[in-house]
Amino acid sequence: MKYPDTKKRILKKAFEFFSTNGYSGTSIRQISRSLGIRESAIYNHYKSKEEIFLSIIEQFKKESIGISILSDDLLEELDNPEKFLKDFSKRLIDHWNKPEERKFIRLLLMEQFTKTGSHVISVSDYLTELKSICKMIFNEMMKAGIIKHFDPELIVHEFIAPLFLIRAEKLSSDDSTDIKEIYNLTNMHIDYFWNAIKLKK
Repeated sequence: MKYPDTKKRILKKAFEFFSTNGYSGTSIRQISRSLGIRESAIYNHYKSKEEIFLSIIEQFKKESIGISILSDDLLEELDNPEKFLKDFSKRLIDHWNKPEERKFIRLLLMEQFTKTGSHVISVSDYLTELKSICKMIFNEMMKAGIIKHFDPELIVHEFIAPLFLIRAEKLSSDDSTDIKEIYNLTNMHIDYFWNAIKLKK
């Protein structure tokens, strides 16, 4: 019989090893020893190390960033788009600052473009939902005559890329970070970005 708790423990421990040592630097033996179980017990739940790794990736891909960030009170701020973008960015940073998200970005950066079985891990895949949300928001702003007309893909890239760079530089380790410094960096980015896209009145 397979026990769900054991399966969760395997995933959690494997995630810790993968985010520290990478995929190739982690073995089933390490995971089993750290859990105090036999290797065969892991194979009762997962066919291979690859299946464990891909299960972790899929788990993070299923988590909706939109649910974590977009709320009714934030959407009400769309009447003040500059404030909306700053608060949106702050919530995004708060989401990325969660311990599990820090570990995942470290894993993602280590394994970028690594082919595991038939699956290639990429930052682009991970950002798909965020890019879709931002594209929808900026399209609505263009329709409302709030911002200049740009290629939606370009404007989304210009908005997200600096934020993701801040995340990669500041939130990819387990070390404590001055979150106020990160908020200041994101606000500076939004000031610059907003002045570039807003329609002058």
